[in-house]
Amino acid sequence: MNTDLIFLLLSGGRSVRMGEEKAFLPIGHRSNFLKKLIQKLNVFSKDLYISIRSDQVSEYTSLFSKERICIDQNFPIQGPLIGLLSSHFLFKQTEPNYQAIFVFPIDIPFVKLKTIQRLINLYQKNPNGSGIFYQSNSGLEPLCGIYHRQTLENWESEIHSKTKLEFSLQKKIRSISPQPEYISLPKEEEKFFRNINTKQDLEFYSQ
Repeated sequence: MNTDLIFLLLSGGRSVRMGEEKAFLPIGHRSNFLKKLIQKLNVFSKDLYISIRSDQVSEYTSLFSKERICIDQNFPIQGPLIGLLSSHFLFKQTEPNYQAIFVFPIDIPFVKLKTIQRLINLYQKNPNGSGIFYQSNSGLEPLCGIYHRQTLENWESEIHSKTKLEFSLQKKIRSISPQPEYISLPKEEEKFFRNINTKQDLEFYSQ
């Protein structure tokens, strides 16, 4: 793997609909969401980072070193965007070769390896693009995609220059210039790409 592409797990959400921390929800008797994703992503990179809130640090230190934990900054933004830009802010200082972030939400533990590999292949063909994202029947998929450093740099600059900020990743991606690369998510892979947000969702995948 190119060292300029950083793999980042987003785990700073409040998991309101699930009612508990998603990362540690069990899968079978020996695994959970977090361990399952680590196992899959280690196929592509051993240097994984995780984005969390400051109050979550103690829960993750057994699995990630201090250098691999990205804590949300005190930015005036909400949702996944705060984890993404807080991580970008850290990587600018600590990762000299950093050019792009491959983002993964913590609640897609069943994502297929070929789904991940397809995005990596496209990045390697065009590492200077503004981003690479899947389109599915549900629309644009912003939470398992590749964000170029310059795109995130532009978004970070907006924090300091705009009075009204856009927090929606879908809307922000649509406004990127030059336009990102969009690819269709194969229909047979959509089931494994869906976010697991509720206990009912988890029961469906456990059948």
